[in-house]
Parts: sequence; C-alpha cells; structure tokens
Amino acid sequence: MNFFTKLFLTTTVMASSFVAAQQDSINITNLPTTINKDYSFQGVWKISNDGNTSNYKISGGKLTNYSNKTSQTLFLDLYFAPSKTSVDLYNLPNKINTNAQLGQLEGNGTSFNNVIVTFKASDLQTLAQGDYTPILLLKEKESGSILNYKVLSNKISLESNNILIDKVVKNVELPQVTDANTLASTKNIDATLSDIYTPVESSLNIANVNKKLKLVGGWKLEIDFNSLMVTIGGVDNSIQNLDYKPTNDLKLMVYFSNQNITGVKEIDGFELLNLDVSPISAFTKIEKLNFTTNITKLVPAGEYYPILVLTEKNEEGKYVMKSTLSLGEKYIWQ
Repeated sequence: MNFFTKLFLTTTVMASSFVAAQQDSINITNLPTTINKDYSFQGVWKISNDGNTSNYKISGGKLTNYSNKTSQTLFLDLYFAPSKTSVDLYNLPNKINTNAQLGQLEGNGTSFNNVIVTFKASDLQTLAQGDYTPILLLKEKESGSILNYKVLSNKISLESNNILIDKVVKNVELPQVTDANTLASTKNIDATLSDIYTPVESSLNIANVNKKLKLVGGWKLEIDFNSLMVTIGGVDNSIQNLDYKPTNDLKLMVYFSNQNITGVKEIDGFELLNLDVSPISAFTKIEKLNFTTNITKLVPAGEYYPILVLTEKNEEGKYVMKSTLSLGEKYIWQ
C-alpha cells in the first residue's frame, strides 16, 4: 500500500459563492440569472504560442450544451481585462477584433471539443503596459445574448513591448497564518506532521489506485500567484465511493510532480497543500466540489505537473493513497 506520513496543512473549505466571486482576481459584475444555465466550459482552457511570438491561441477542453434544444449560431468573443479589477459583463474592456465562429450545437449534453481561439501579438500591443486576464464570452449571433463566460487561469503581461504568458513571480512573501485568517486554520494540525511552511520532497507509487474510491469528472486547479490563493473546482466533478462500506476521514492533496502521471507507476515531487474531506457513505458520491485556500509554503524552483491525490485514513492513523488525477497544466516556479 501507498502511505503518506507527511501531510502538512489542514485548511478551511469555503463556500462556492466565495470561490466564484474571487475567481482569478477578477470580479465580474452584472451577471444575469441565465449565465451558465445551459452552456458549460469544461476542461482546461489556456493560452499558448508554440514558440511563435506573433501568433497566439487559446485552446479549450470542450463546450457543452445542456439544454434540450439545438443552439443558434454560437461564437466566442475575447477580451483582456486588467488583472485585479472589477468589470461589467456587458461592458468588458479591450475586445480583440477577431472572434471564433462555432456554429450550431445540438442539446442534451452535446459538445464542441478542442475549441481554438486565435489572436495576434498586434492585438495586444495597443494595450498599456501591465497585467491582463483573458475572458471569453459565449454568445448567440442571432439574439446577441451572452450565454456564459470563461475567465482563463493564464495571465498576459506587457512589459517593454514584450508579451509574457504567466510571468513567473519571484521573491513572493508567504502569507502569515493568524487567528484572524479564516483561510488557513492551525487548530486541527497534527503536531507530529512536518512544518506547514517547509516543503518536503517525496515519491508516490501510483500503480494501484482508482479502484473503489475515485476522483471523477472535470477537475480544475487555479492559482493566483500574486495572492497565493488556490481554487480547486471543476464541472461535473465528484468523489465516488464504490465500496459497500463508508470511507474513513479523507484528505485531498495538490501534489506538484516532476513527471506527468500518464504511463508511469511512480512520481516524485512536493505536496503543495491538502484539505480535509468528510467521510463518504457506501455507494455514494459527493458532487460539484469547490475548495479555496492559500499556500503557506513554496516548492523549489522548477517545472511541475499538478496532480490531485485523494487519500484515506486507515486503522493505524496513516493516510493511504486511493485516487490520482492529472490537472493538466504545467506550472513553473522560480
């Protein structure tokens, strides 16, 4: 079995409404009740340029129509909002001239897969120097209505006529844990565990996981490197207990691996954080999970694949690895 004896921080789980309000340090106002009712952005949506400094693209996981009817003509508009600001959904700044024409989409869970939105460096070079957060609006051509929006986890920075994607943040101060800080509680920390401010390298054997207790669905990790805030959520994400008996106490860990988990039996890296999860009854799943917390320790400089790891407390009080899931994007720490 795979044991974890170095689990660092027990954090407070916040309400999903708080997570939505703080997404990517952008506060979206003027949200109608129809937003995200029938259409959903799923998977990882991110900016890349494949080494080409003139052409950029946003590649998305999928866009799903959960209504019971075929859509009208769908398209995506792209905006670049100044990071850490409040913006009106119907008056977003810095619209890119080109948009992505998608067409009609049948309902009842039908999806567009591998959606791509392209733009050029010249579209950004007219903006003032600073940091920007990309926002996609899903619209219908015929009605002009906004169906949903997506705030990307990527950030774009303009510095001295250079365009930087996910600028590395250096010399970041760790947040202080105090009694008044509701995002990091120390009252449940086991004194036998490692210091919550010290990263510890470890190896994980992931060969025998994802059997009776599983992480299922579209999980997503978002990190604000400026405030060191972390959001774990997703669409149709759940933890499923397929066993005939209830689980013990659970912990959900974000692990920064040196390797992608695809096709390997063992990985090594650092735990970034973990959260308490309540026991799950037999043949039951808990759905639509959203967590938010802050980071109290920084892993060493390097490139890491974020992995979600679910562990369960056994009879000896040790946490046994039960399920792993790749969170897709590679992170660079420096």
